[in-house]
Amino acid sequence: MTQAEIKLCSLLLQEHFGEIVDTVGTYLLRTGSQPLRFIVKDTGTSLDQAKKALCVLLQHNLADFQLNKRGFVEYGIHCTRVLRILRYPRYIYTAKTLYGDTGELIVEELLLNGKMVMSAAVKKVADRMTENFKDGKIGRA
Repeated sequence: MTQAEIKLCSLLLQEHFGEIVDTVGTYLLRTGSQPLRFIVKDTGTSLDQAKKALCVLLQHNLADFQLNKRGFVEYGIHCTRVLRILRYPRYIYTAKTLYGDTGELIVEELLLNGKMVMSAAVKKVADRMTENFKDGKIGRA
């Protein structure tokens, strides 16, 4: 992985998730898979902040974890998945083109929230559509 890719990933993480997630994500990009205790020590974040940052990365399927041979968990991040954030506008546009406003809102919710239960996604989209219809922002799909 090149320094340019790491820098771009860092900027994307900063823009979409904030400074703490960027710090943890960039550390994992530079060092590879690491246990939680090294992440906390080397990034200077608190244990709670590091856990929350890892939760965000895991929720959005940007990171994963595995059990090491010694019995502790290591967390890693995937540069290619982070770079897919650049495609989010294209995903939303394609969903709108193919499926209308409803499809656009569903894809947007999934991209904003990461992994979601279908019932939660449908409820959020229905609430947003109701709100937007009242405001007159979108037409009927």
